[in-house]
Amino acid sequence: MKKKLCVAVIDSGVDEEDSYLKDTEIKNLYYEEREFKTCYAGKLNPHGTEVIKVLLKEAPDIKILSIRTLREDNRCMISAIINSIRYCIDECVDIINLSLGSCGSTAKRLKDLKEVCDEAVEKGIVIFAADHNLASKKSYPANFPNVLGVTTPEDSEEFCKVSYEDKIVEFSDNMVYVPDLAKCIIRRGNSYLCPLLVGVFCKFIEGKEISKKSILEFMDFLVQFGKAENISRIFFDKYNVTEQHSLDNKKMLYFADDMDLNNMQIYAMYKKINGAILCFKEVYGKTNEEILEIISNIDVFYIGALSNRFIHENKDFLDNLIELLLGEQVKIVTVFPIANTFERIRLTNKGGFIKSIYK
Repeated sequence: MKKKLCVAVIDSGVDEEDSYLKDTEIKNLYYEEREFKTCYAGKLNPHGTEVIKVLLKEAPDIKILSIRTLREDNRCMISAIINSIRYCIDECVDIINLSLGSCGSTAKRLKDLKEVCDEAVEKGIVIFAADHNLASKKSYPANFPNVLGVTTPEDSEEFCKVSYEDKIVEFSDNMVYVPDLAKCIIRRGNSYLCPLLVGVFCKFIEGKEISKKSILEFMDFLVQFGKAENISRIFFDKYNVTEQHSLDNKKMLYFADDMDLNNMQIYAMYKKINGAILCFKEVYGKTNEEILEIISNIDVFYIGALSNRFIHENKDFLDNLIELLLGEQVKIVTVFPIANTFERIRLTNKGGFIKSIYK
């Protein structure tokens, strides 16, 4: 049995009662009065819970160490971050996710923060940190040379760009889908890109030893991942005019479990553009032979804004449906990423595409 990676999320804590997290292995702590304690009973800022859910969307088979340092106002003392990283070193975690940072700390405090990050890296821990959402501001530890920083520069044309020297990963936008069983959540910010990247790293590093060499290999992987011909297979660029018209005059089926307002609007647009046909009743729960007959002679299978509960409860069905569609060389477009980033890369290695509008 393979050893699960342990990812420490130093943030605002986690709501263990969240139904999406019910089967997740989580050690839950909070830092208060210079001590690490359990059973926090106060009001939680939801940020940490959402960060963990993004991480688990990308890498479901990991252990989580959640350390609450951020208060309800999303602030904390830098000493809390430093001491939390020290705790992670003692616990021998594999990876630290810091969807936070400091822009205004004193030189002395930043020096202390850098020293503890250096110590963690020397112990073999990989640290990922979110840069400030304003491109004009630099946040730490994201901009320390031994920390993998995640940022979104203004007017970036490349979906994903890697700086080897600075260990910075740049994305062209920072809108991320947060899985939830009760509602649809799209968040904007580098703090949500950070766990997405950590999750992709977790999948990449499976079966390998974490080392300077494997981190460099991950950055090489991101360079390949960021090439237009690869990105275009797994992401639908809703801002690109050519992409917007790529489905014109295509034979399309539209699949959605709940034709709510969002789905009605999307479907009405494609009904006008290419005569899209609704197909949920004809496809859901049917045998492979029945599905293959329905999807024969179509170009695009559009998976609309499925309810989160449907995605969560029908994973096996959706995985099988995707395999059938790609096997028949049918192009797939989804609103939400019903297959994680690493899985979509694997599925499209032999051609075809499964494009998601949101990360």
